[in-house]
Amino acid sequence: MRALLVVPRLPGTGFTGDRVRTELHLEALATLGAEVTLVGGVPAGAPVPAVAGAKEVRGVPFRAASLPFSLARAAARGWPLQSALVDGSWEAALAGTGEFDLSIVLLARLTPRVAPLLPEAPLVVDYVDALAEAARQNATRDPALWRRLYWRVEAGRLERAEGEAARRARFLLATTRFDAEALPAGTVAIAIGAHVGPPPPRERDPLVVFTGRLGYRPNAVAAELLLREIWPPVRASVPRAELVVGGADAPPALRRLAAATLGARLLSPVPDMRALLATARVAAVPVDMGTGTPIKVYEALEAGCAVVATPAAASRAVLDGRAAPLRTASGPTAFAREVASLLADEGSAAALGEAGRAFVVAHADRHVLALRLASLLLSAAEGA
Repeated sequence: MRALLVVPRLPGTGFTGDRVRTELHLEALATLGAEVTLVGGVPAGAPVPAVAGAKEVRGVPFRAASLPFSLARAAARGWPLQSALVDGSWEAALAGTGEFDLSIVLLARLTPRVAPLLPEAPLVVDYVDALAEAARQNATRDPALWRRLYWRVEAGRLERAEGEAARRARFLLATTRFDAEALPAGTVAIAIGAHVGPPPPRERDPLVVFTGRLGYRPNAVAAELLLREIWPPVRASVPRAELVVGGADAPPALRRLAAATLGARLLSPVPDMRALLATARVAAVPVDMGTGTPIKVYEALEAGCAVVATPAAASRAVLDGRAAPLRTASGPTAFAREVASLLADEGSAAALGEAGRAFVVAHADRHVLALRLASLLLSAAEGA
């Protein structure tokens, strides 16, 4: 079986969500014994990395210098303007790839750009996130008027791209039930989950962590809320407690805020995410917007952290009809109360952390999810 996998960014050159979803597809295809050609974007001037699980890797250098041209072309053709961020010579990269039994494309923003270039083969589109829904959220919540107007227009373009993908593809995928319900009918949810490692230590420091790519606006907004409104009353209630905000691409303003907040520090990037989580008693997830798999929730659960999340974040951590065992809270005051309660009661925090890890082992083990994805990809290739 020969498979073509087209992704916005090659692993090692982009965001965590892109990387782990690509790795999940590669693991699924490996279980099928597939010979994989991987095509994806790379920063201009960067080498094309070797990627485990791919027989051939083709890089598409981003045209950073010609971003205005890419934006103008996207606008003229009705593509999502986000597609300009991954614009490049996709025609050259996809030329001469040969025949395939299956093509897979990640993210709706890429589909209008590459779908006409794909070889004749059954197509699977993995939306990953419901991008139009995320844009609609931004159109109502972004504090800047001009950005709200931009997101309103972009939501329409993304919705058209999602619809075009549905018309072209044999199977449609997303990472959560929440996203699948916001996407065209027939979209199947297969989560990213987490790698299950050795059992973590039971005894933890009175440490709270918030993790995630801090250049992503929903995470940056949540981190600022945590530092400004949630953490001060927690620290007043539990003076020994400490907070670590960790993730790549932290904006300068967030760095300054963390430096000025008593008992808090910021790590950007994080050298070893699992090691950080393994020392924390509580993982705080005050994210109240966005779409896609809450990777930070699954990673914290797998590491044995007691998780406190907003209802919005918790609603996306539902697998096989079962909600992840965590505490939910709405608003900074209630959120701070739940975090402080778990910091003060080590036994309750440990019990909740053990239940969360058991949930991941039973329902969100990434290897098991890769097998589930492999079954669907095989059905697509065989025309089932």
